[in-house]
Amino acid sequence: MRLTRGTDYGILGIVYLAMQPFDRVTLLHEIAEHQDVPESYLAKIFQDLTKEGLVRSRRGAKGGFCLARPASEITLRQVIEALQGPISLNRCLDIREGCPLLETCAIAPVLREAQQQILETLDAATLDVLAEQSRALQARRQEVA
Repeated sequence: MRLTRGTDYGILGIVYLAMQPFDRVTLLHEIAEHQDVPESYLAKIFQDLTKEGLVRSRRGAKGGFCLARPASEITLRQVIEALQGPISLNRCLDIREGCPLLETCAIAPVLREAQQQILETLDAATLDVLAEQSRALQARRQEVA
């Protein structure tokens, strides 16, 4: 499993939203500028995040994006899966595809355990925690500068 550049950008963008007060509508331009992400690419990514119910969009002069629910209720796994689909280390563990050799494969249990640990880690990483860590890192960076 490898995260795509679009997923990386999506994570950066949604964490930036999580750093804002809940329900604050943030312009896509602001998100792109602060996260150093191409705005046109981010627009497509945020359409997907909206479609998956992680962010809400508002049209018009005061339009933009905000989280659809509190940051503490959105996990990194949800963001990744909204942008890339179900997380699977290999084809055989992908629920959608399955593998005819799964029952007799010595490698599958090892990969299944590794995948489970990855999923648990991503489930434990909520946007509120990531936003707080981002704030702390930014503050530290400003102290050094």
